[in-house]
Amino acid sequence: MLAEYQALNDRLARVAAPLRLKNAALCPRTRRDPGFLLHKLDDYPDALRPMAEEFLGLKDGGLFIRAVRPDTSAAKARLEPGDQILAVNTNPISGDPLMESYNRAVLRNGFESVLSKVKIRTKAGREFVARIRPDTACDIPSTVVFSQDINGHTNGREVLITSALMRSVPDDTNLALVIAHEMAHVIGDHMRQTPTQALELEADRMALVLMARAGYDIDAAVSFWKSAAHPHEGGSSDDNSHPTTQARYKNFQKELKRIKKVPDVTLLTF
Repeated sequence: MLAEYQALNDRLARVAAPLRLKNAALCPRTRRDPGFLLHKLDDYPDALRPMAEEFLGLKDGGLFIRAVRPDTSAAKARLEPGDQILAVNTNPISGDPLMESYNRAVLRNGFESVLSKVKIRTKAGREFVARIRPDTACDIPSTVVFSQDINGHTNGREVLITSALMRSVPDDTNLALVIAHEMAHVIGDHMRQTPTQALELEADRMALVLMARAGYDIDAAVSFWKSAAHPHEGGSSDDNSHPTTQARYKNFQKELKRIKKVPDVTLLTF
């Protein structure tokens, strides 16, 4: 189960990264991304913590690198999964669970710099300082929720994708479409409005823009909608907040034509 937990989280982070990095200009809030993901022991369900300690090297109170994104300054600095973060810009990471807010502030403020100095302890015990150049990204994180329900949604701050949905979408392009749709709800501030079919269609159009700017194959994504089963199959009645799959497919096709008229994807807007 630990391996699946890791695999689902790694896949979600990998698919979401281009959407967050290439669309920072369109997002209402951004944050600096150091090019690696972190985790700690209490991120894991109680049943998985003994395995996380043994196989991932996590220690209670420590903050560790879970994954390093290729082609980043973090990768060039040879940071690796299992490395422990000791300090950022000379500000130490606390092992006290009551200091979690402090640690979040150290990380956020530390990566605001053009050049961040991260003190690392490797799995072998060697300590060194890595110099990282963080990228600007959308501050809309994506999280795996272990559930048998096939569902993707947002709470207005982050994107929540169930493990059942991820298993039901085997290709990354269409997982990206789900993520982009929920990101669009956040960007459009839809959570403050009454759910309507019009807002769902607007989120679909925005999602294609986000995907195109991120380099995803939007033709393939739209084609998938023609025959695929979807968790939010809507209806035509006025009290149903989700449109039918047919209505969404037509909406996608219309936006696809508009996007293709724009010569440079970096110029795409909503």
